[in-house]
Amino acid sequence: MNLSIGQNIKRLRLAASMTQEQLAQELGLTAQAVSKWENGTTAPDIALLPELSVLLGVSIDALFSLSEEDRFQRVENMCENLRFIPQRDFEQTERMLLDSRNDPATKPRATLLLARLYNKRADEFHTLAAPLAREALRLDPGNKAAHNAIFDAENGVYQDWNFTNHHRLIDFYLSVVAEHPEDRRNYYWLLDLLIADGRTAEAREYVEKLRKVADTYHVELYMANICRAECDLPAALDWLERMKAHAPDAWQVWEEYADQMARLCRYDEALAAYEKARPLRPEKPFIDCEEAMAHVYELQGRIDKAIEMQETILTMLRDAWSITEGESVDAHKREIARLREKKA
Repeated sequence: MNLSIGQNIKRLRLAASMTQEQLAQELGLTAQAVSKWENGTTAPDIALLPELSVLLGVSIDALFSLSEEDRFQRVENMCENLRFIPQRDFEQTERMLLDSRNDPATKPRATLLLARLYNKRADEFHTLAAPLAREALRLDPGNKAAHNAIFDAENGVYQDWNFTNHHRLIDFYLSVVAEHPEDRRNYYWLLDLLIADGRTAEAREYVEKLRKVADTYHVELYMANICRAECDLPAALDWLERMKAHAPDAWQVWEEYADQMARLCRYDEALAAYEKARPLRPEKPFIDCEEAMAHVYELQGRIDKAIEMQETILTMLRDAWSITEGESVDAHKREIARLREKKA
């Protein structure tokens, strides 16, 4: 790596018509230090990379001659492992992805990663906005705009139909399903939207289309959701029993059943179903069950159990996924701290 970055520094320095002395002076170093980089004896300190990349007119990625795959993987890692992406890194990544969209070979992945990058930035700003919006409401309890700011930052529930309906997004997914009628996953996203908007008659039609594509437990699950949206709880519960009978050994079925019980505030039944799902999962399990159980325990006022479940998640991340740092870990550590403060 030292030789690669050293060669790049020399090539880029010469292209910028800079001597070793000039580059060193800009960085507050000696020319000997720059010479050692270019000879591959040492590598620049990581703290110097942002300024070095600016002086040489390239991204940090370009200094290391990262491949296209390396650059894309770096974006994924940034979105998943950083709570806040530094502004300089965000701008450089944005430029790289915009450039990659000009190449037909990389456009699909670059387009998706650019969308993820923008969503990540939106989440970051919502994280910053949430405590400010809450403080604003406490400072001025009668201010409706403060309520709106809280709901916008924390995904609150609005009652205005014209603001919350999904008809434009539904139209998009209707076209996606029409273009790719054999892809069962497209039906899931469409059905979630239709049911959320109360368009249950249309949802029933697409459940039948889904059944012809893949007659999985999802058929019973969506029929249960349709019946619940139609305020027919006995029918919804009957469909959930059919779902369990369809695939009794599938961990996903028990997790879905648990989620349904949690939505009905039948918390003990939800916890029992999550416990049923846990041993059925693969050796490298996702942490959805444990996260949901932590929420349920907190709702029940069982803070010690909620903390225990968050600690279980940290153990799972370490043992099953070898994840010991980054936002995936830090988020749960913050949850433990918040729960301990709540308990105190």
